Amino acid sequence: MKNEINALIMEAMKNHDSVRTESLRAIKSAFLNWSTSKENAGKEMTEADEIQIIKKMVKQRQESVEQYIAAKRQELADAEQAQINVLETFLPKAASEEDIVRAFQAAKETNGWELFVKAVKAALPNADGKMVAQVVQSQLA
Repeated sequence: MKNEINALIMEAMKNHDSVRTESLRAIKSAFLNWSTSKENAGKEMTEADEIQIIKKMVKQRQESVEQYIAAKRQELADAEQAQINVLETFLPKAASEEDIVRAFQAAKETNGWELFVKAVKAALPNADGKMVAQVVQSQLA
């Protein structure tokens, strides 16, 4: 995705789309920060890492939107929401509960009961962590 981001930044700049340009630059910066951090030194960024970074960026902006709305700053909330809309175009469709159940069953069969949450997250990096926890709890019951 890194190479694609650079091309998309150039395209957004040519189209004078400041929101898209700013959002894409934020993604590029977040990817660079990840790859230069001490805990990731020497690691190759995977698609799952990219998805997690972008999901974190979306979550941060959603929290900002809530704070701006509470402070009655709708123009700032709208600007953050515009960035969220751009960021979400890079995220795969969220995994459904049925997808998580299937991944859990596959993990249970191949790994036994150990490491099934990690296996589910590896199989479905776009799965919501809370939903994974709920499915795991329901399957264990």
